[in-house]
Amino acid sequence: MLFVTDLDGTLLNGQHDVTAKTRQALVDFHQRGGLLAACSARPVSSIIQLLQQQEILALFGWCAGFNGGQIYDVAQQQIIHSACLSQYALRDIDKHLSLSRYAHHYFSSQAIYHRYDQAVSPWTKYEAELFSFPLEQMAPGNIVNRSDIYKITLVADSTDIHTLHKTMCELLPAEYLTTVTGSNYIDIQPRDVNKGSAIQHLIHHLAIPPDQVAAIGDQQNDVSMFCMAGSSFAMGNAPQTVKLQAQHVVASHEDDGIAQALQWLR
Repeated sequence: MLFVTDLDGTLLNGQHDVTAKTRQALVDFHQRGGLLAACSARPVSSIIQLLQQQEILALFGWCAGFNGGQIYDVAQQQIIHSACLSQYALRDIDKHLSLSRYAHHYFSSQAIYHRYDQAVSPWTKYEAELFSFPLEQMAPGNIVNRSDIYKITLVADSTDIHTLHKTMCELLPAEYLTTVTGSNYIDIQPRDVNKGSAIQHLIHHLAIPPDQVAAIGDQQNDVSMFCMAGSSFAMGNAPQTVKLQAQHVVASHEDDGIAQALQWLR
């Protein structure tokens, strides 16, 4: 069986650590022949660094970053799937949203880019520090001419994020997906790039049926995984809207919800 887990708010507790109980549950699952994949809005490099820091990278076969925009095979040490935003898409999104009205930044696999004509928000600075990414200021025209942008991230106060998300959904054409990935973040990517599509790629790569896949998460961007997996689990700390779309609800990330899910699968 393939077990696909989100990171922040799921695998990691509030201190960005993996607890001893969760770590042991992962070890036991791996020793029984289970396959593990991490799927996150984070860049792949940040996922790898985090799993190394927690001393569990050897348990994981794949890391899917940017909500499935890039998939890394840990054993082969190579990217097996990549889906960047086209230059046309970057311009089209800007045309529909007038992005200069909103605090936002752009991700490549190596850096975060920020418009030089805007103040840098504290949430942008936080992501750059969290992921150990350089924060580069650049002219808007130069950013939209890049071919290595995986996602655009809009940032706002947590009290405004859902209203902003609703506005983005109303303004953007159907070919783009806007997803709330945290209390201060909204990611914009092509509609066919999501965590569910990452599971589809892994199913094809491994030649396994969907009923041999389980997925667990806590945010809106994890729901697409629930749709692709035979078994789905929402964390106890997930919003109610996310819980309603999973088959099972387990304990929170502070109370080893992943260990509970793995015990249920056993």
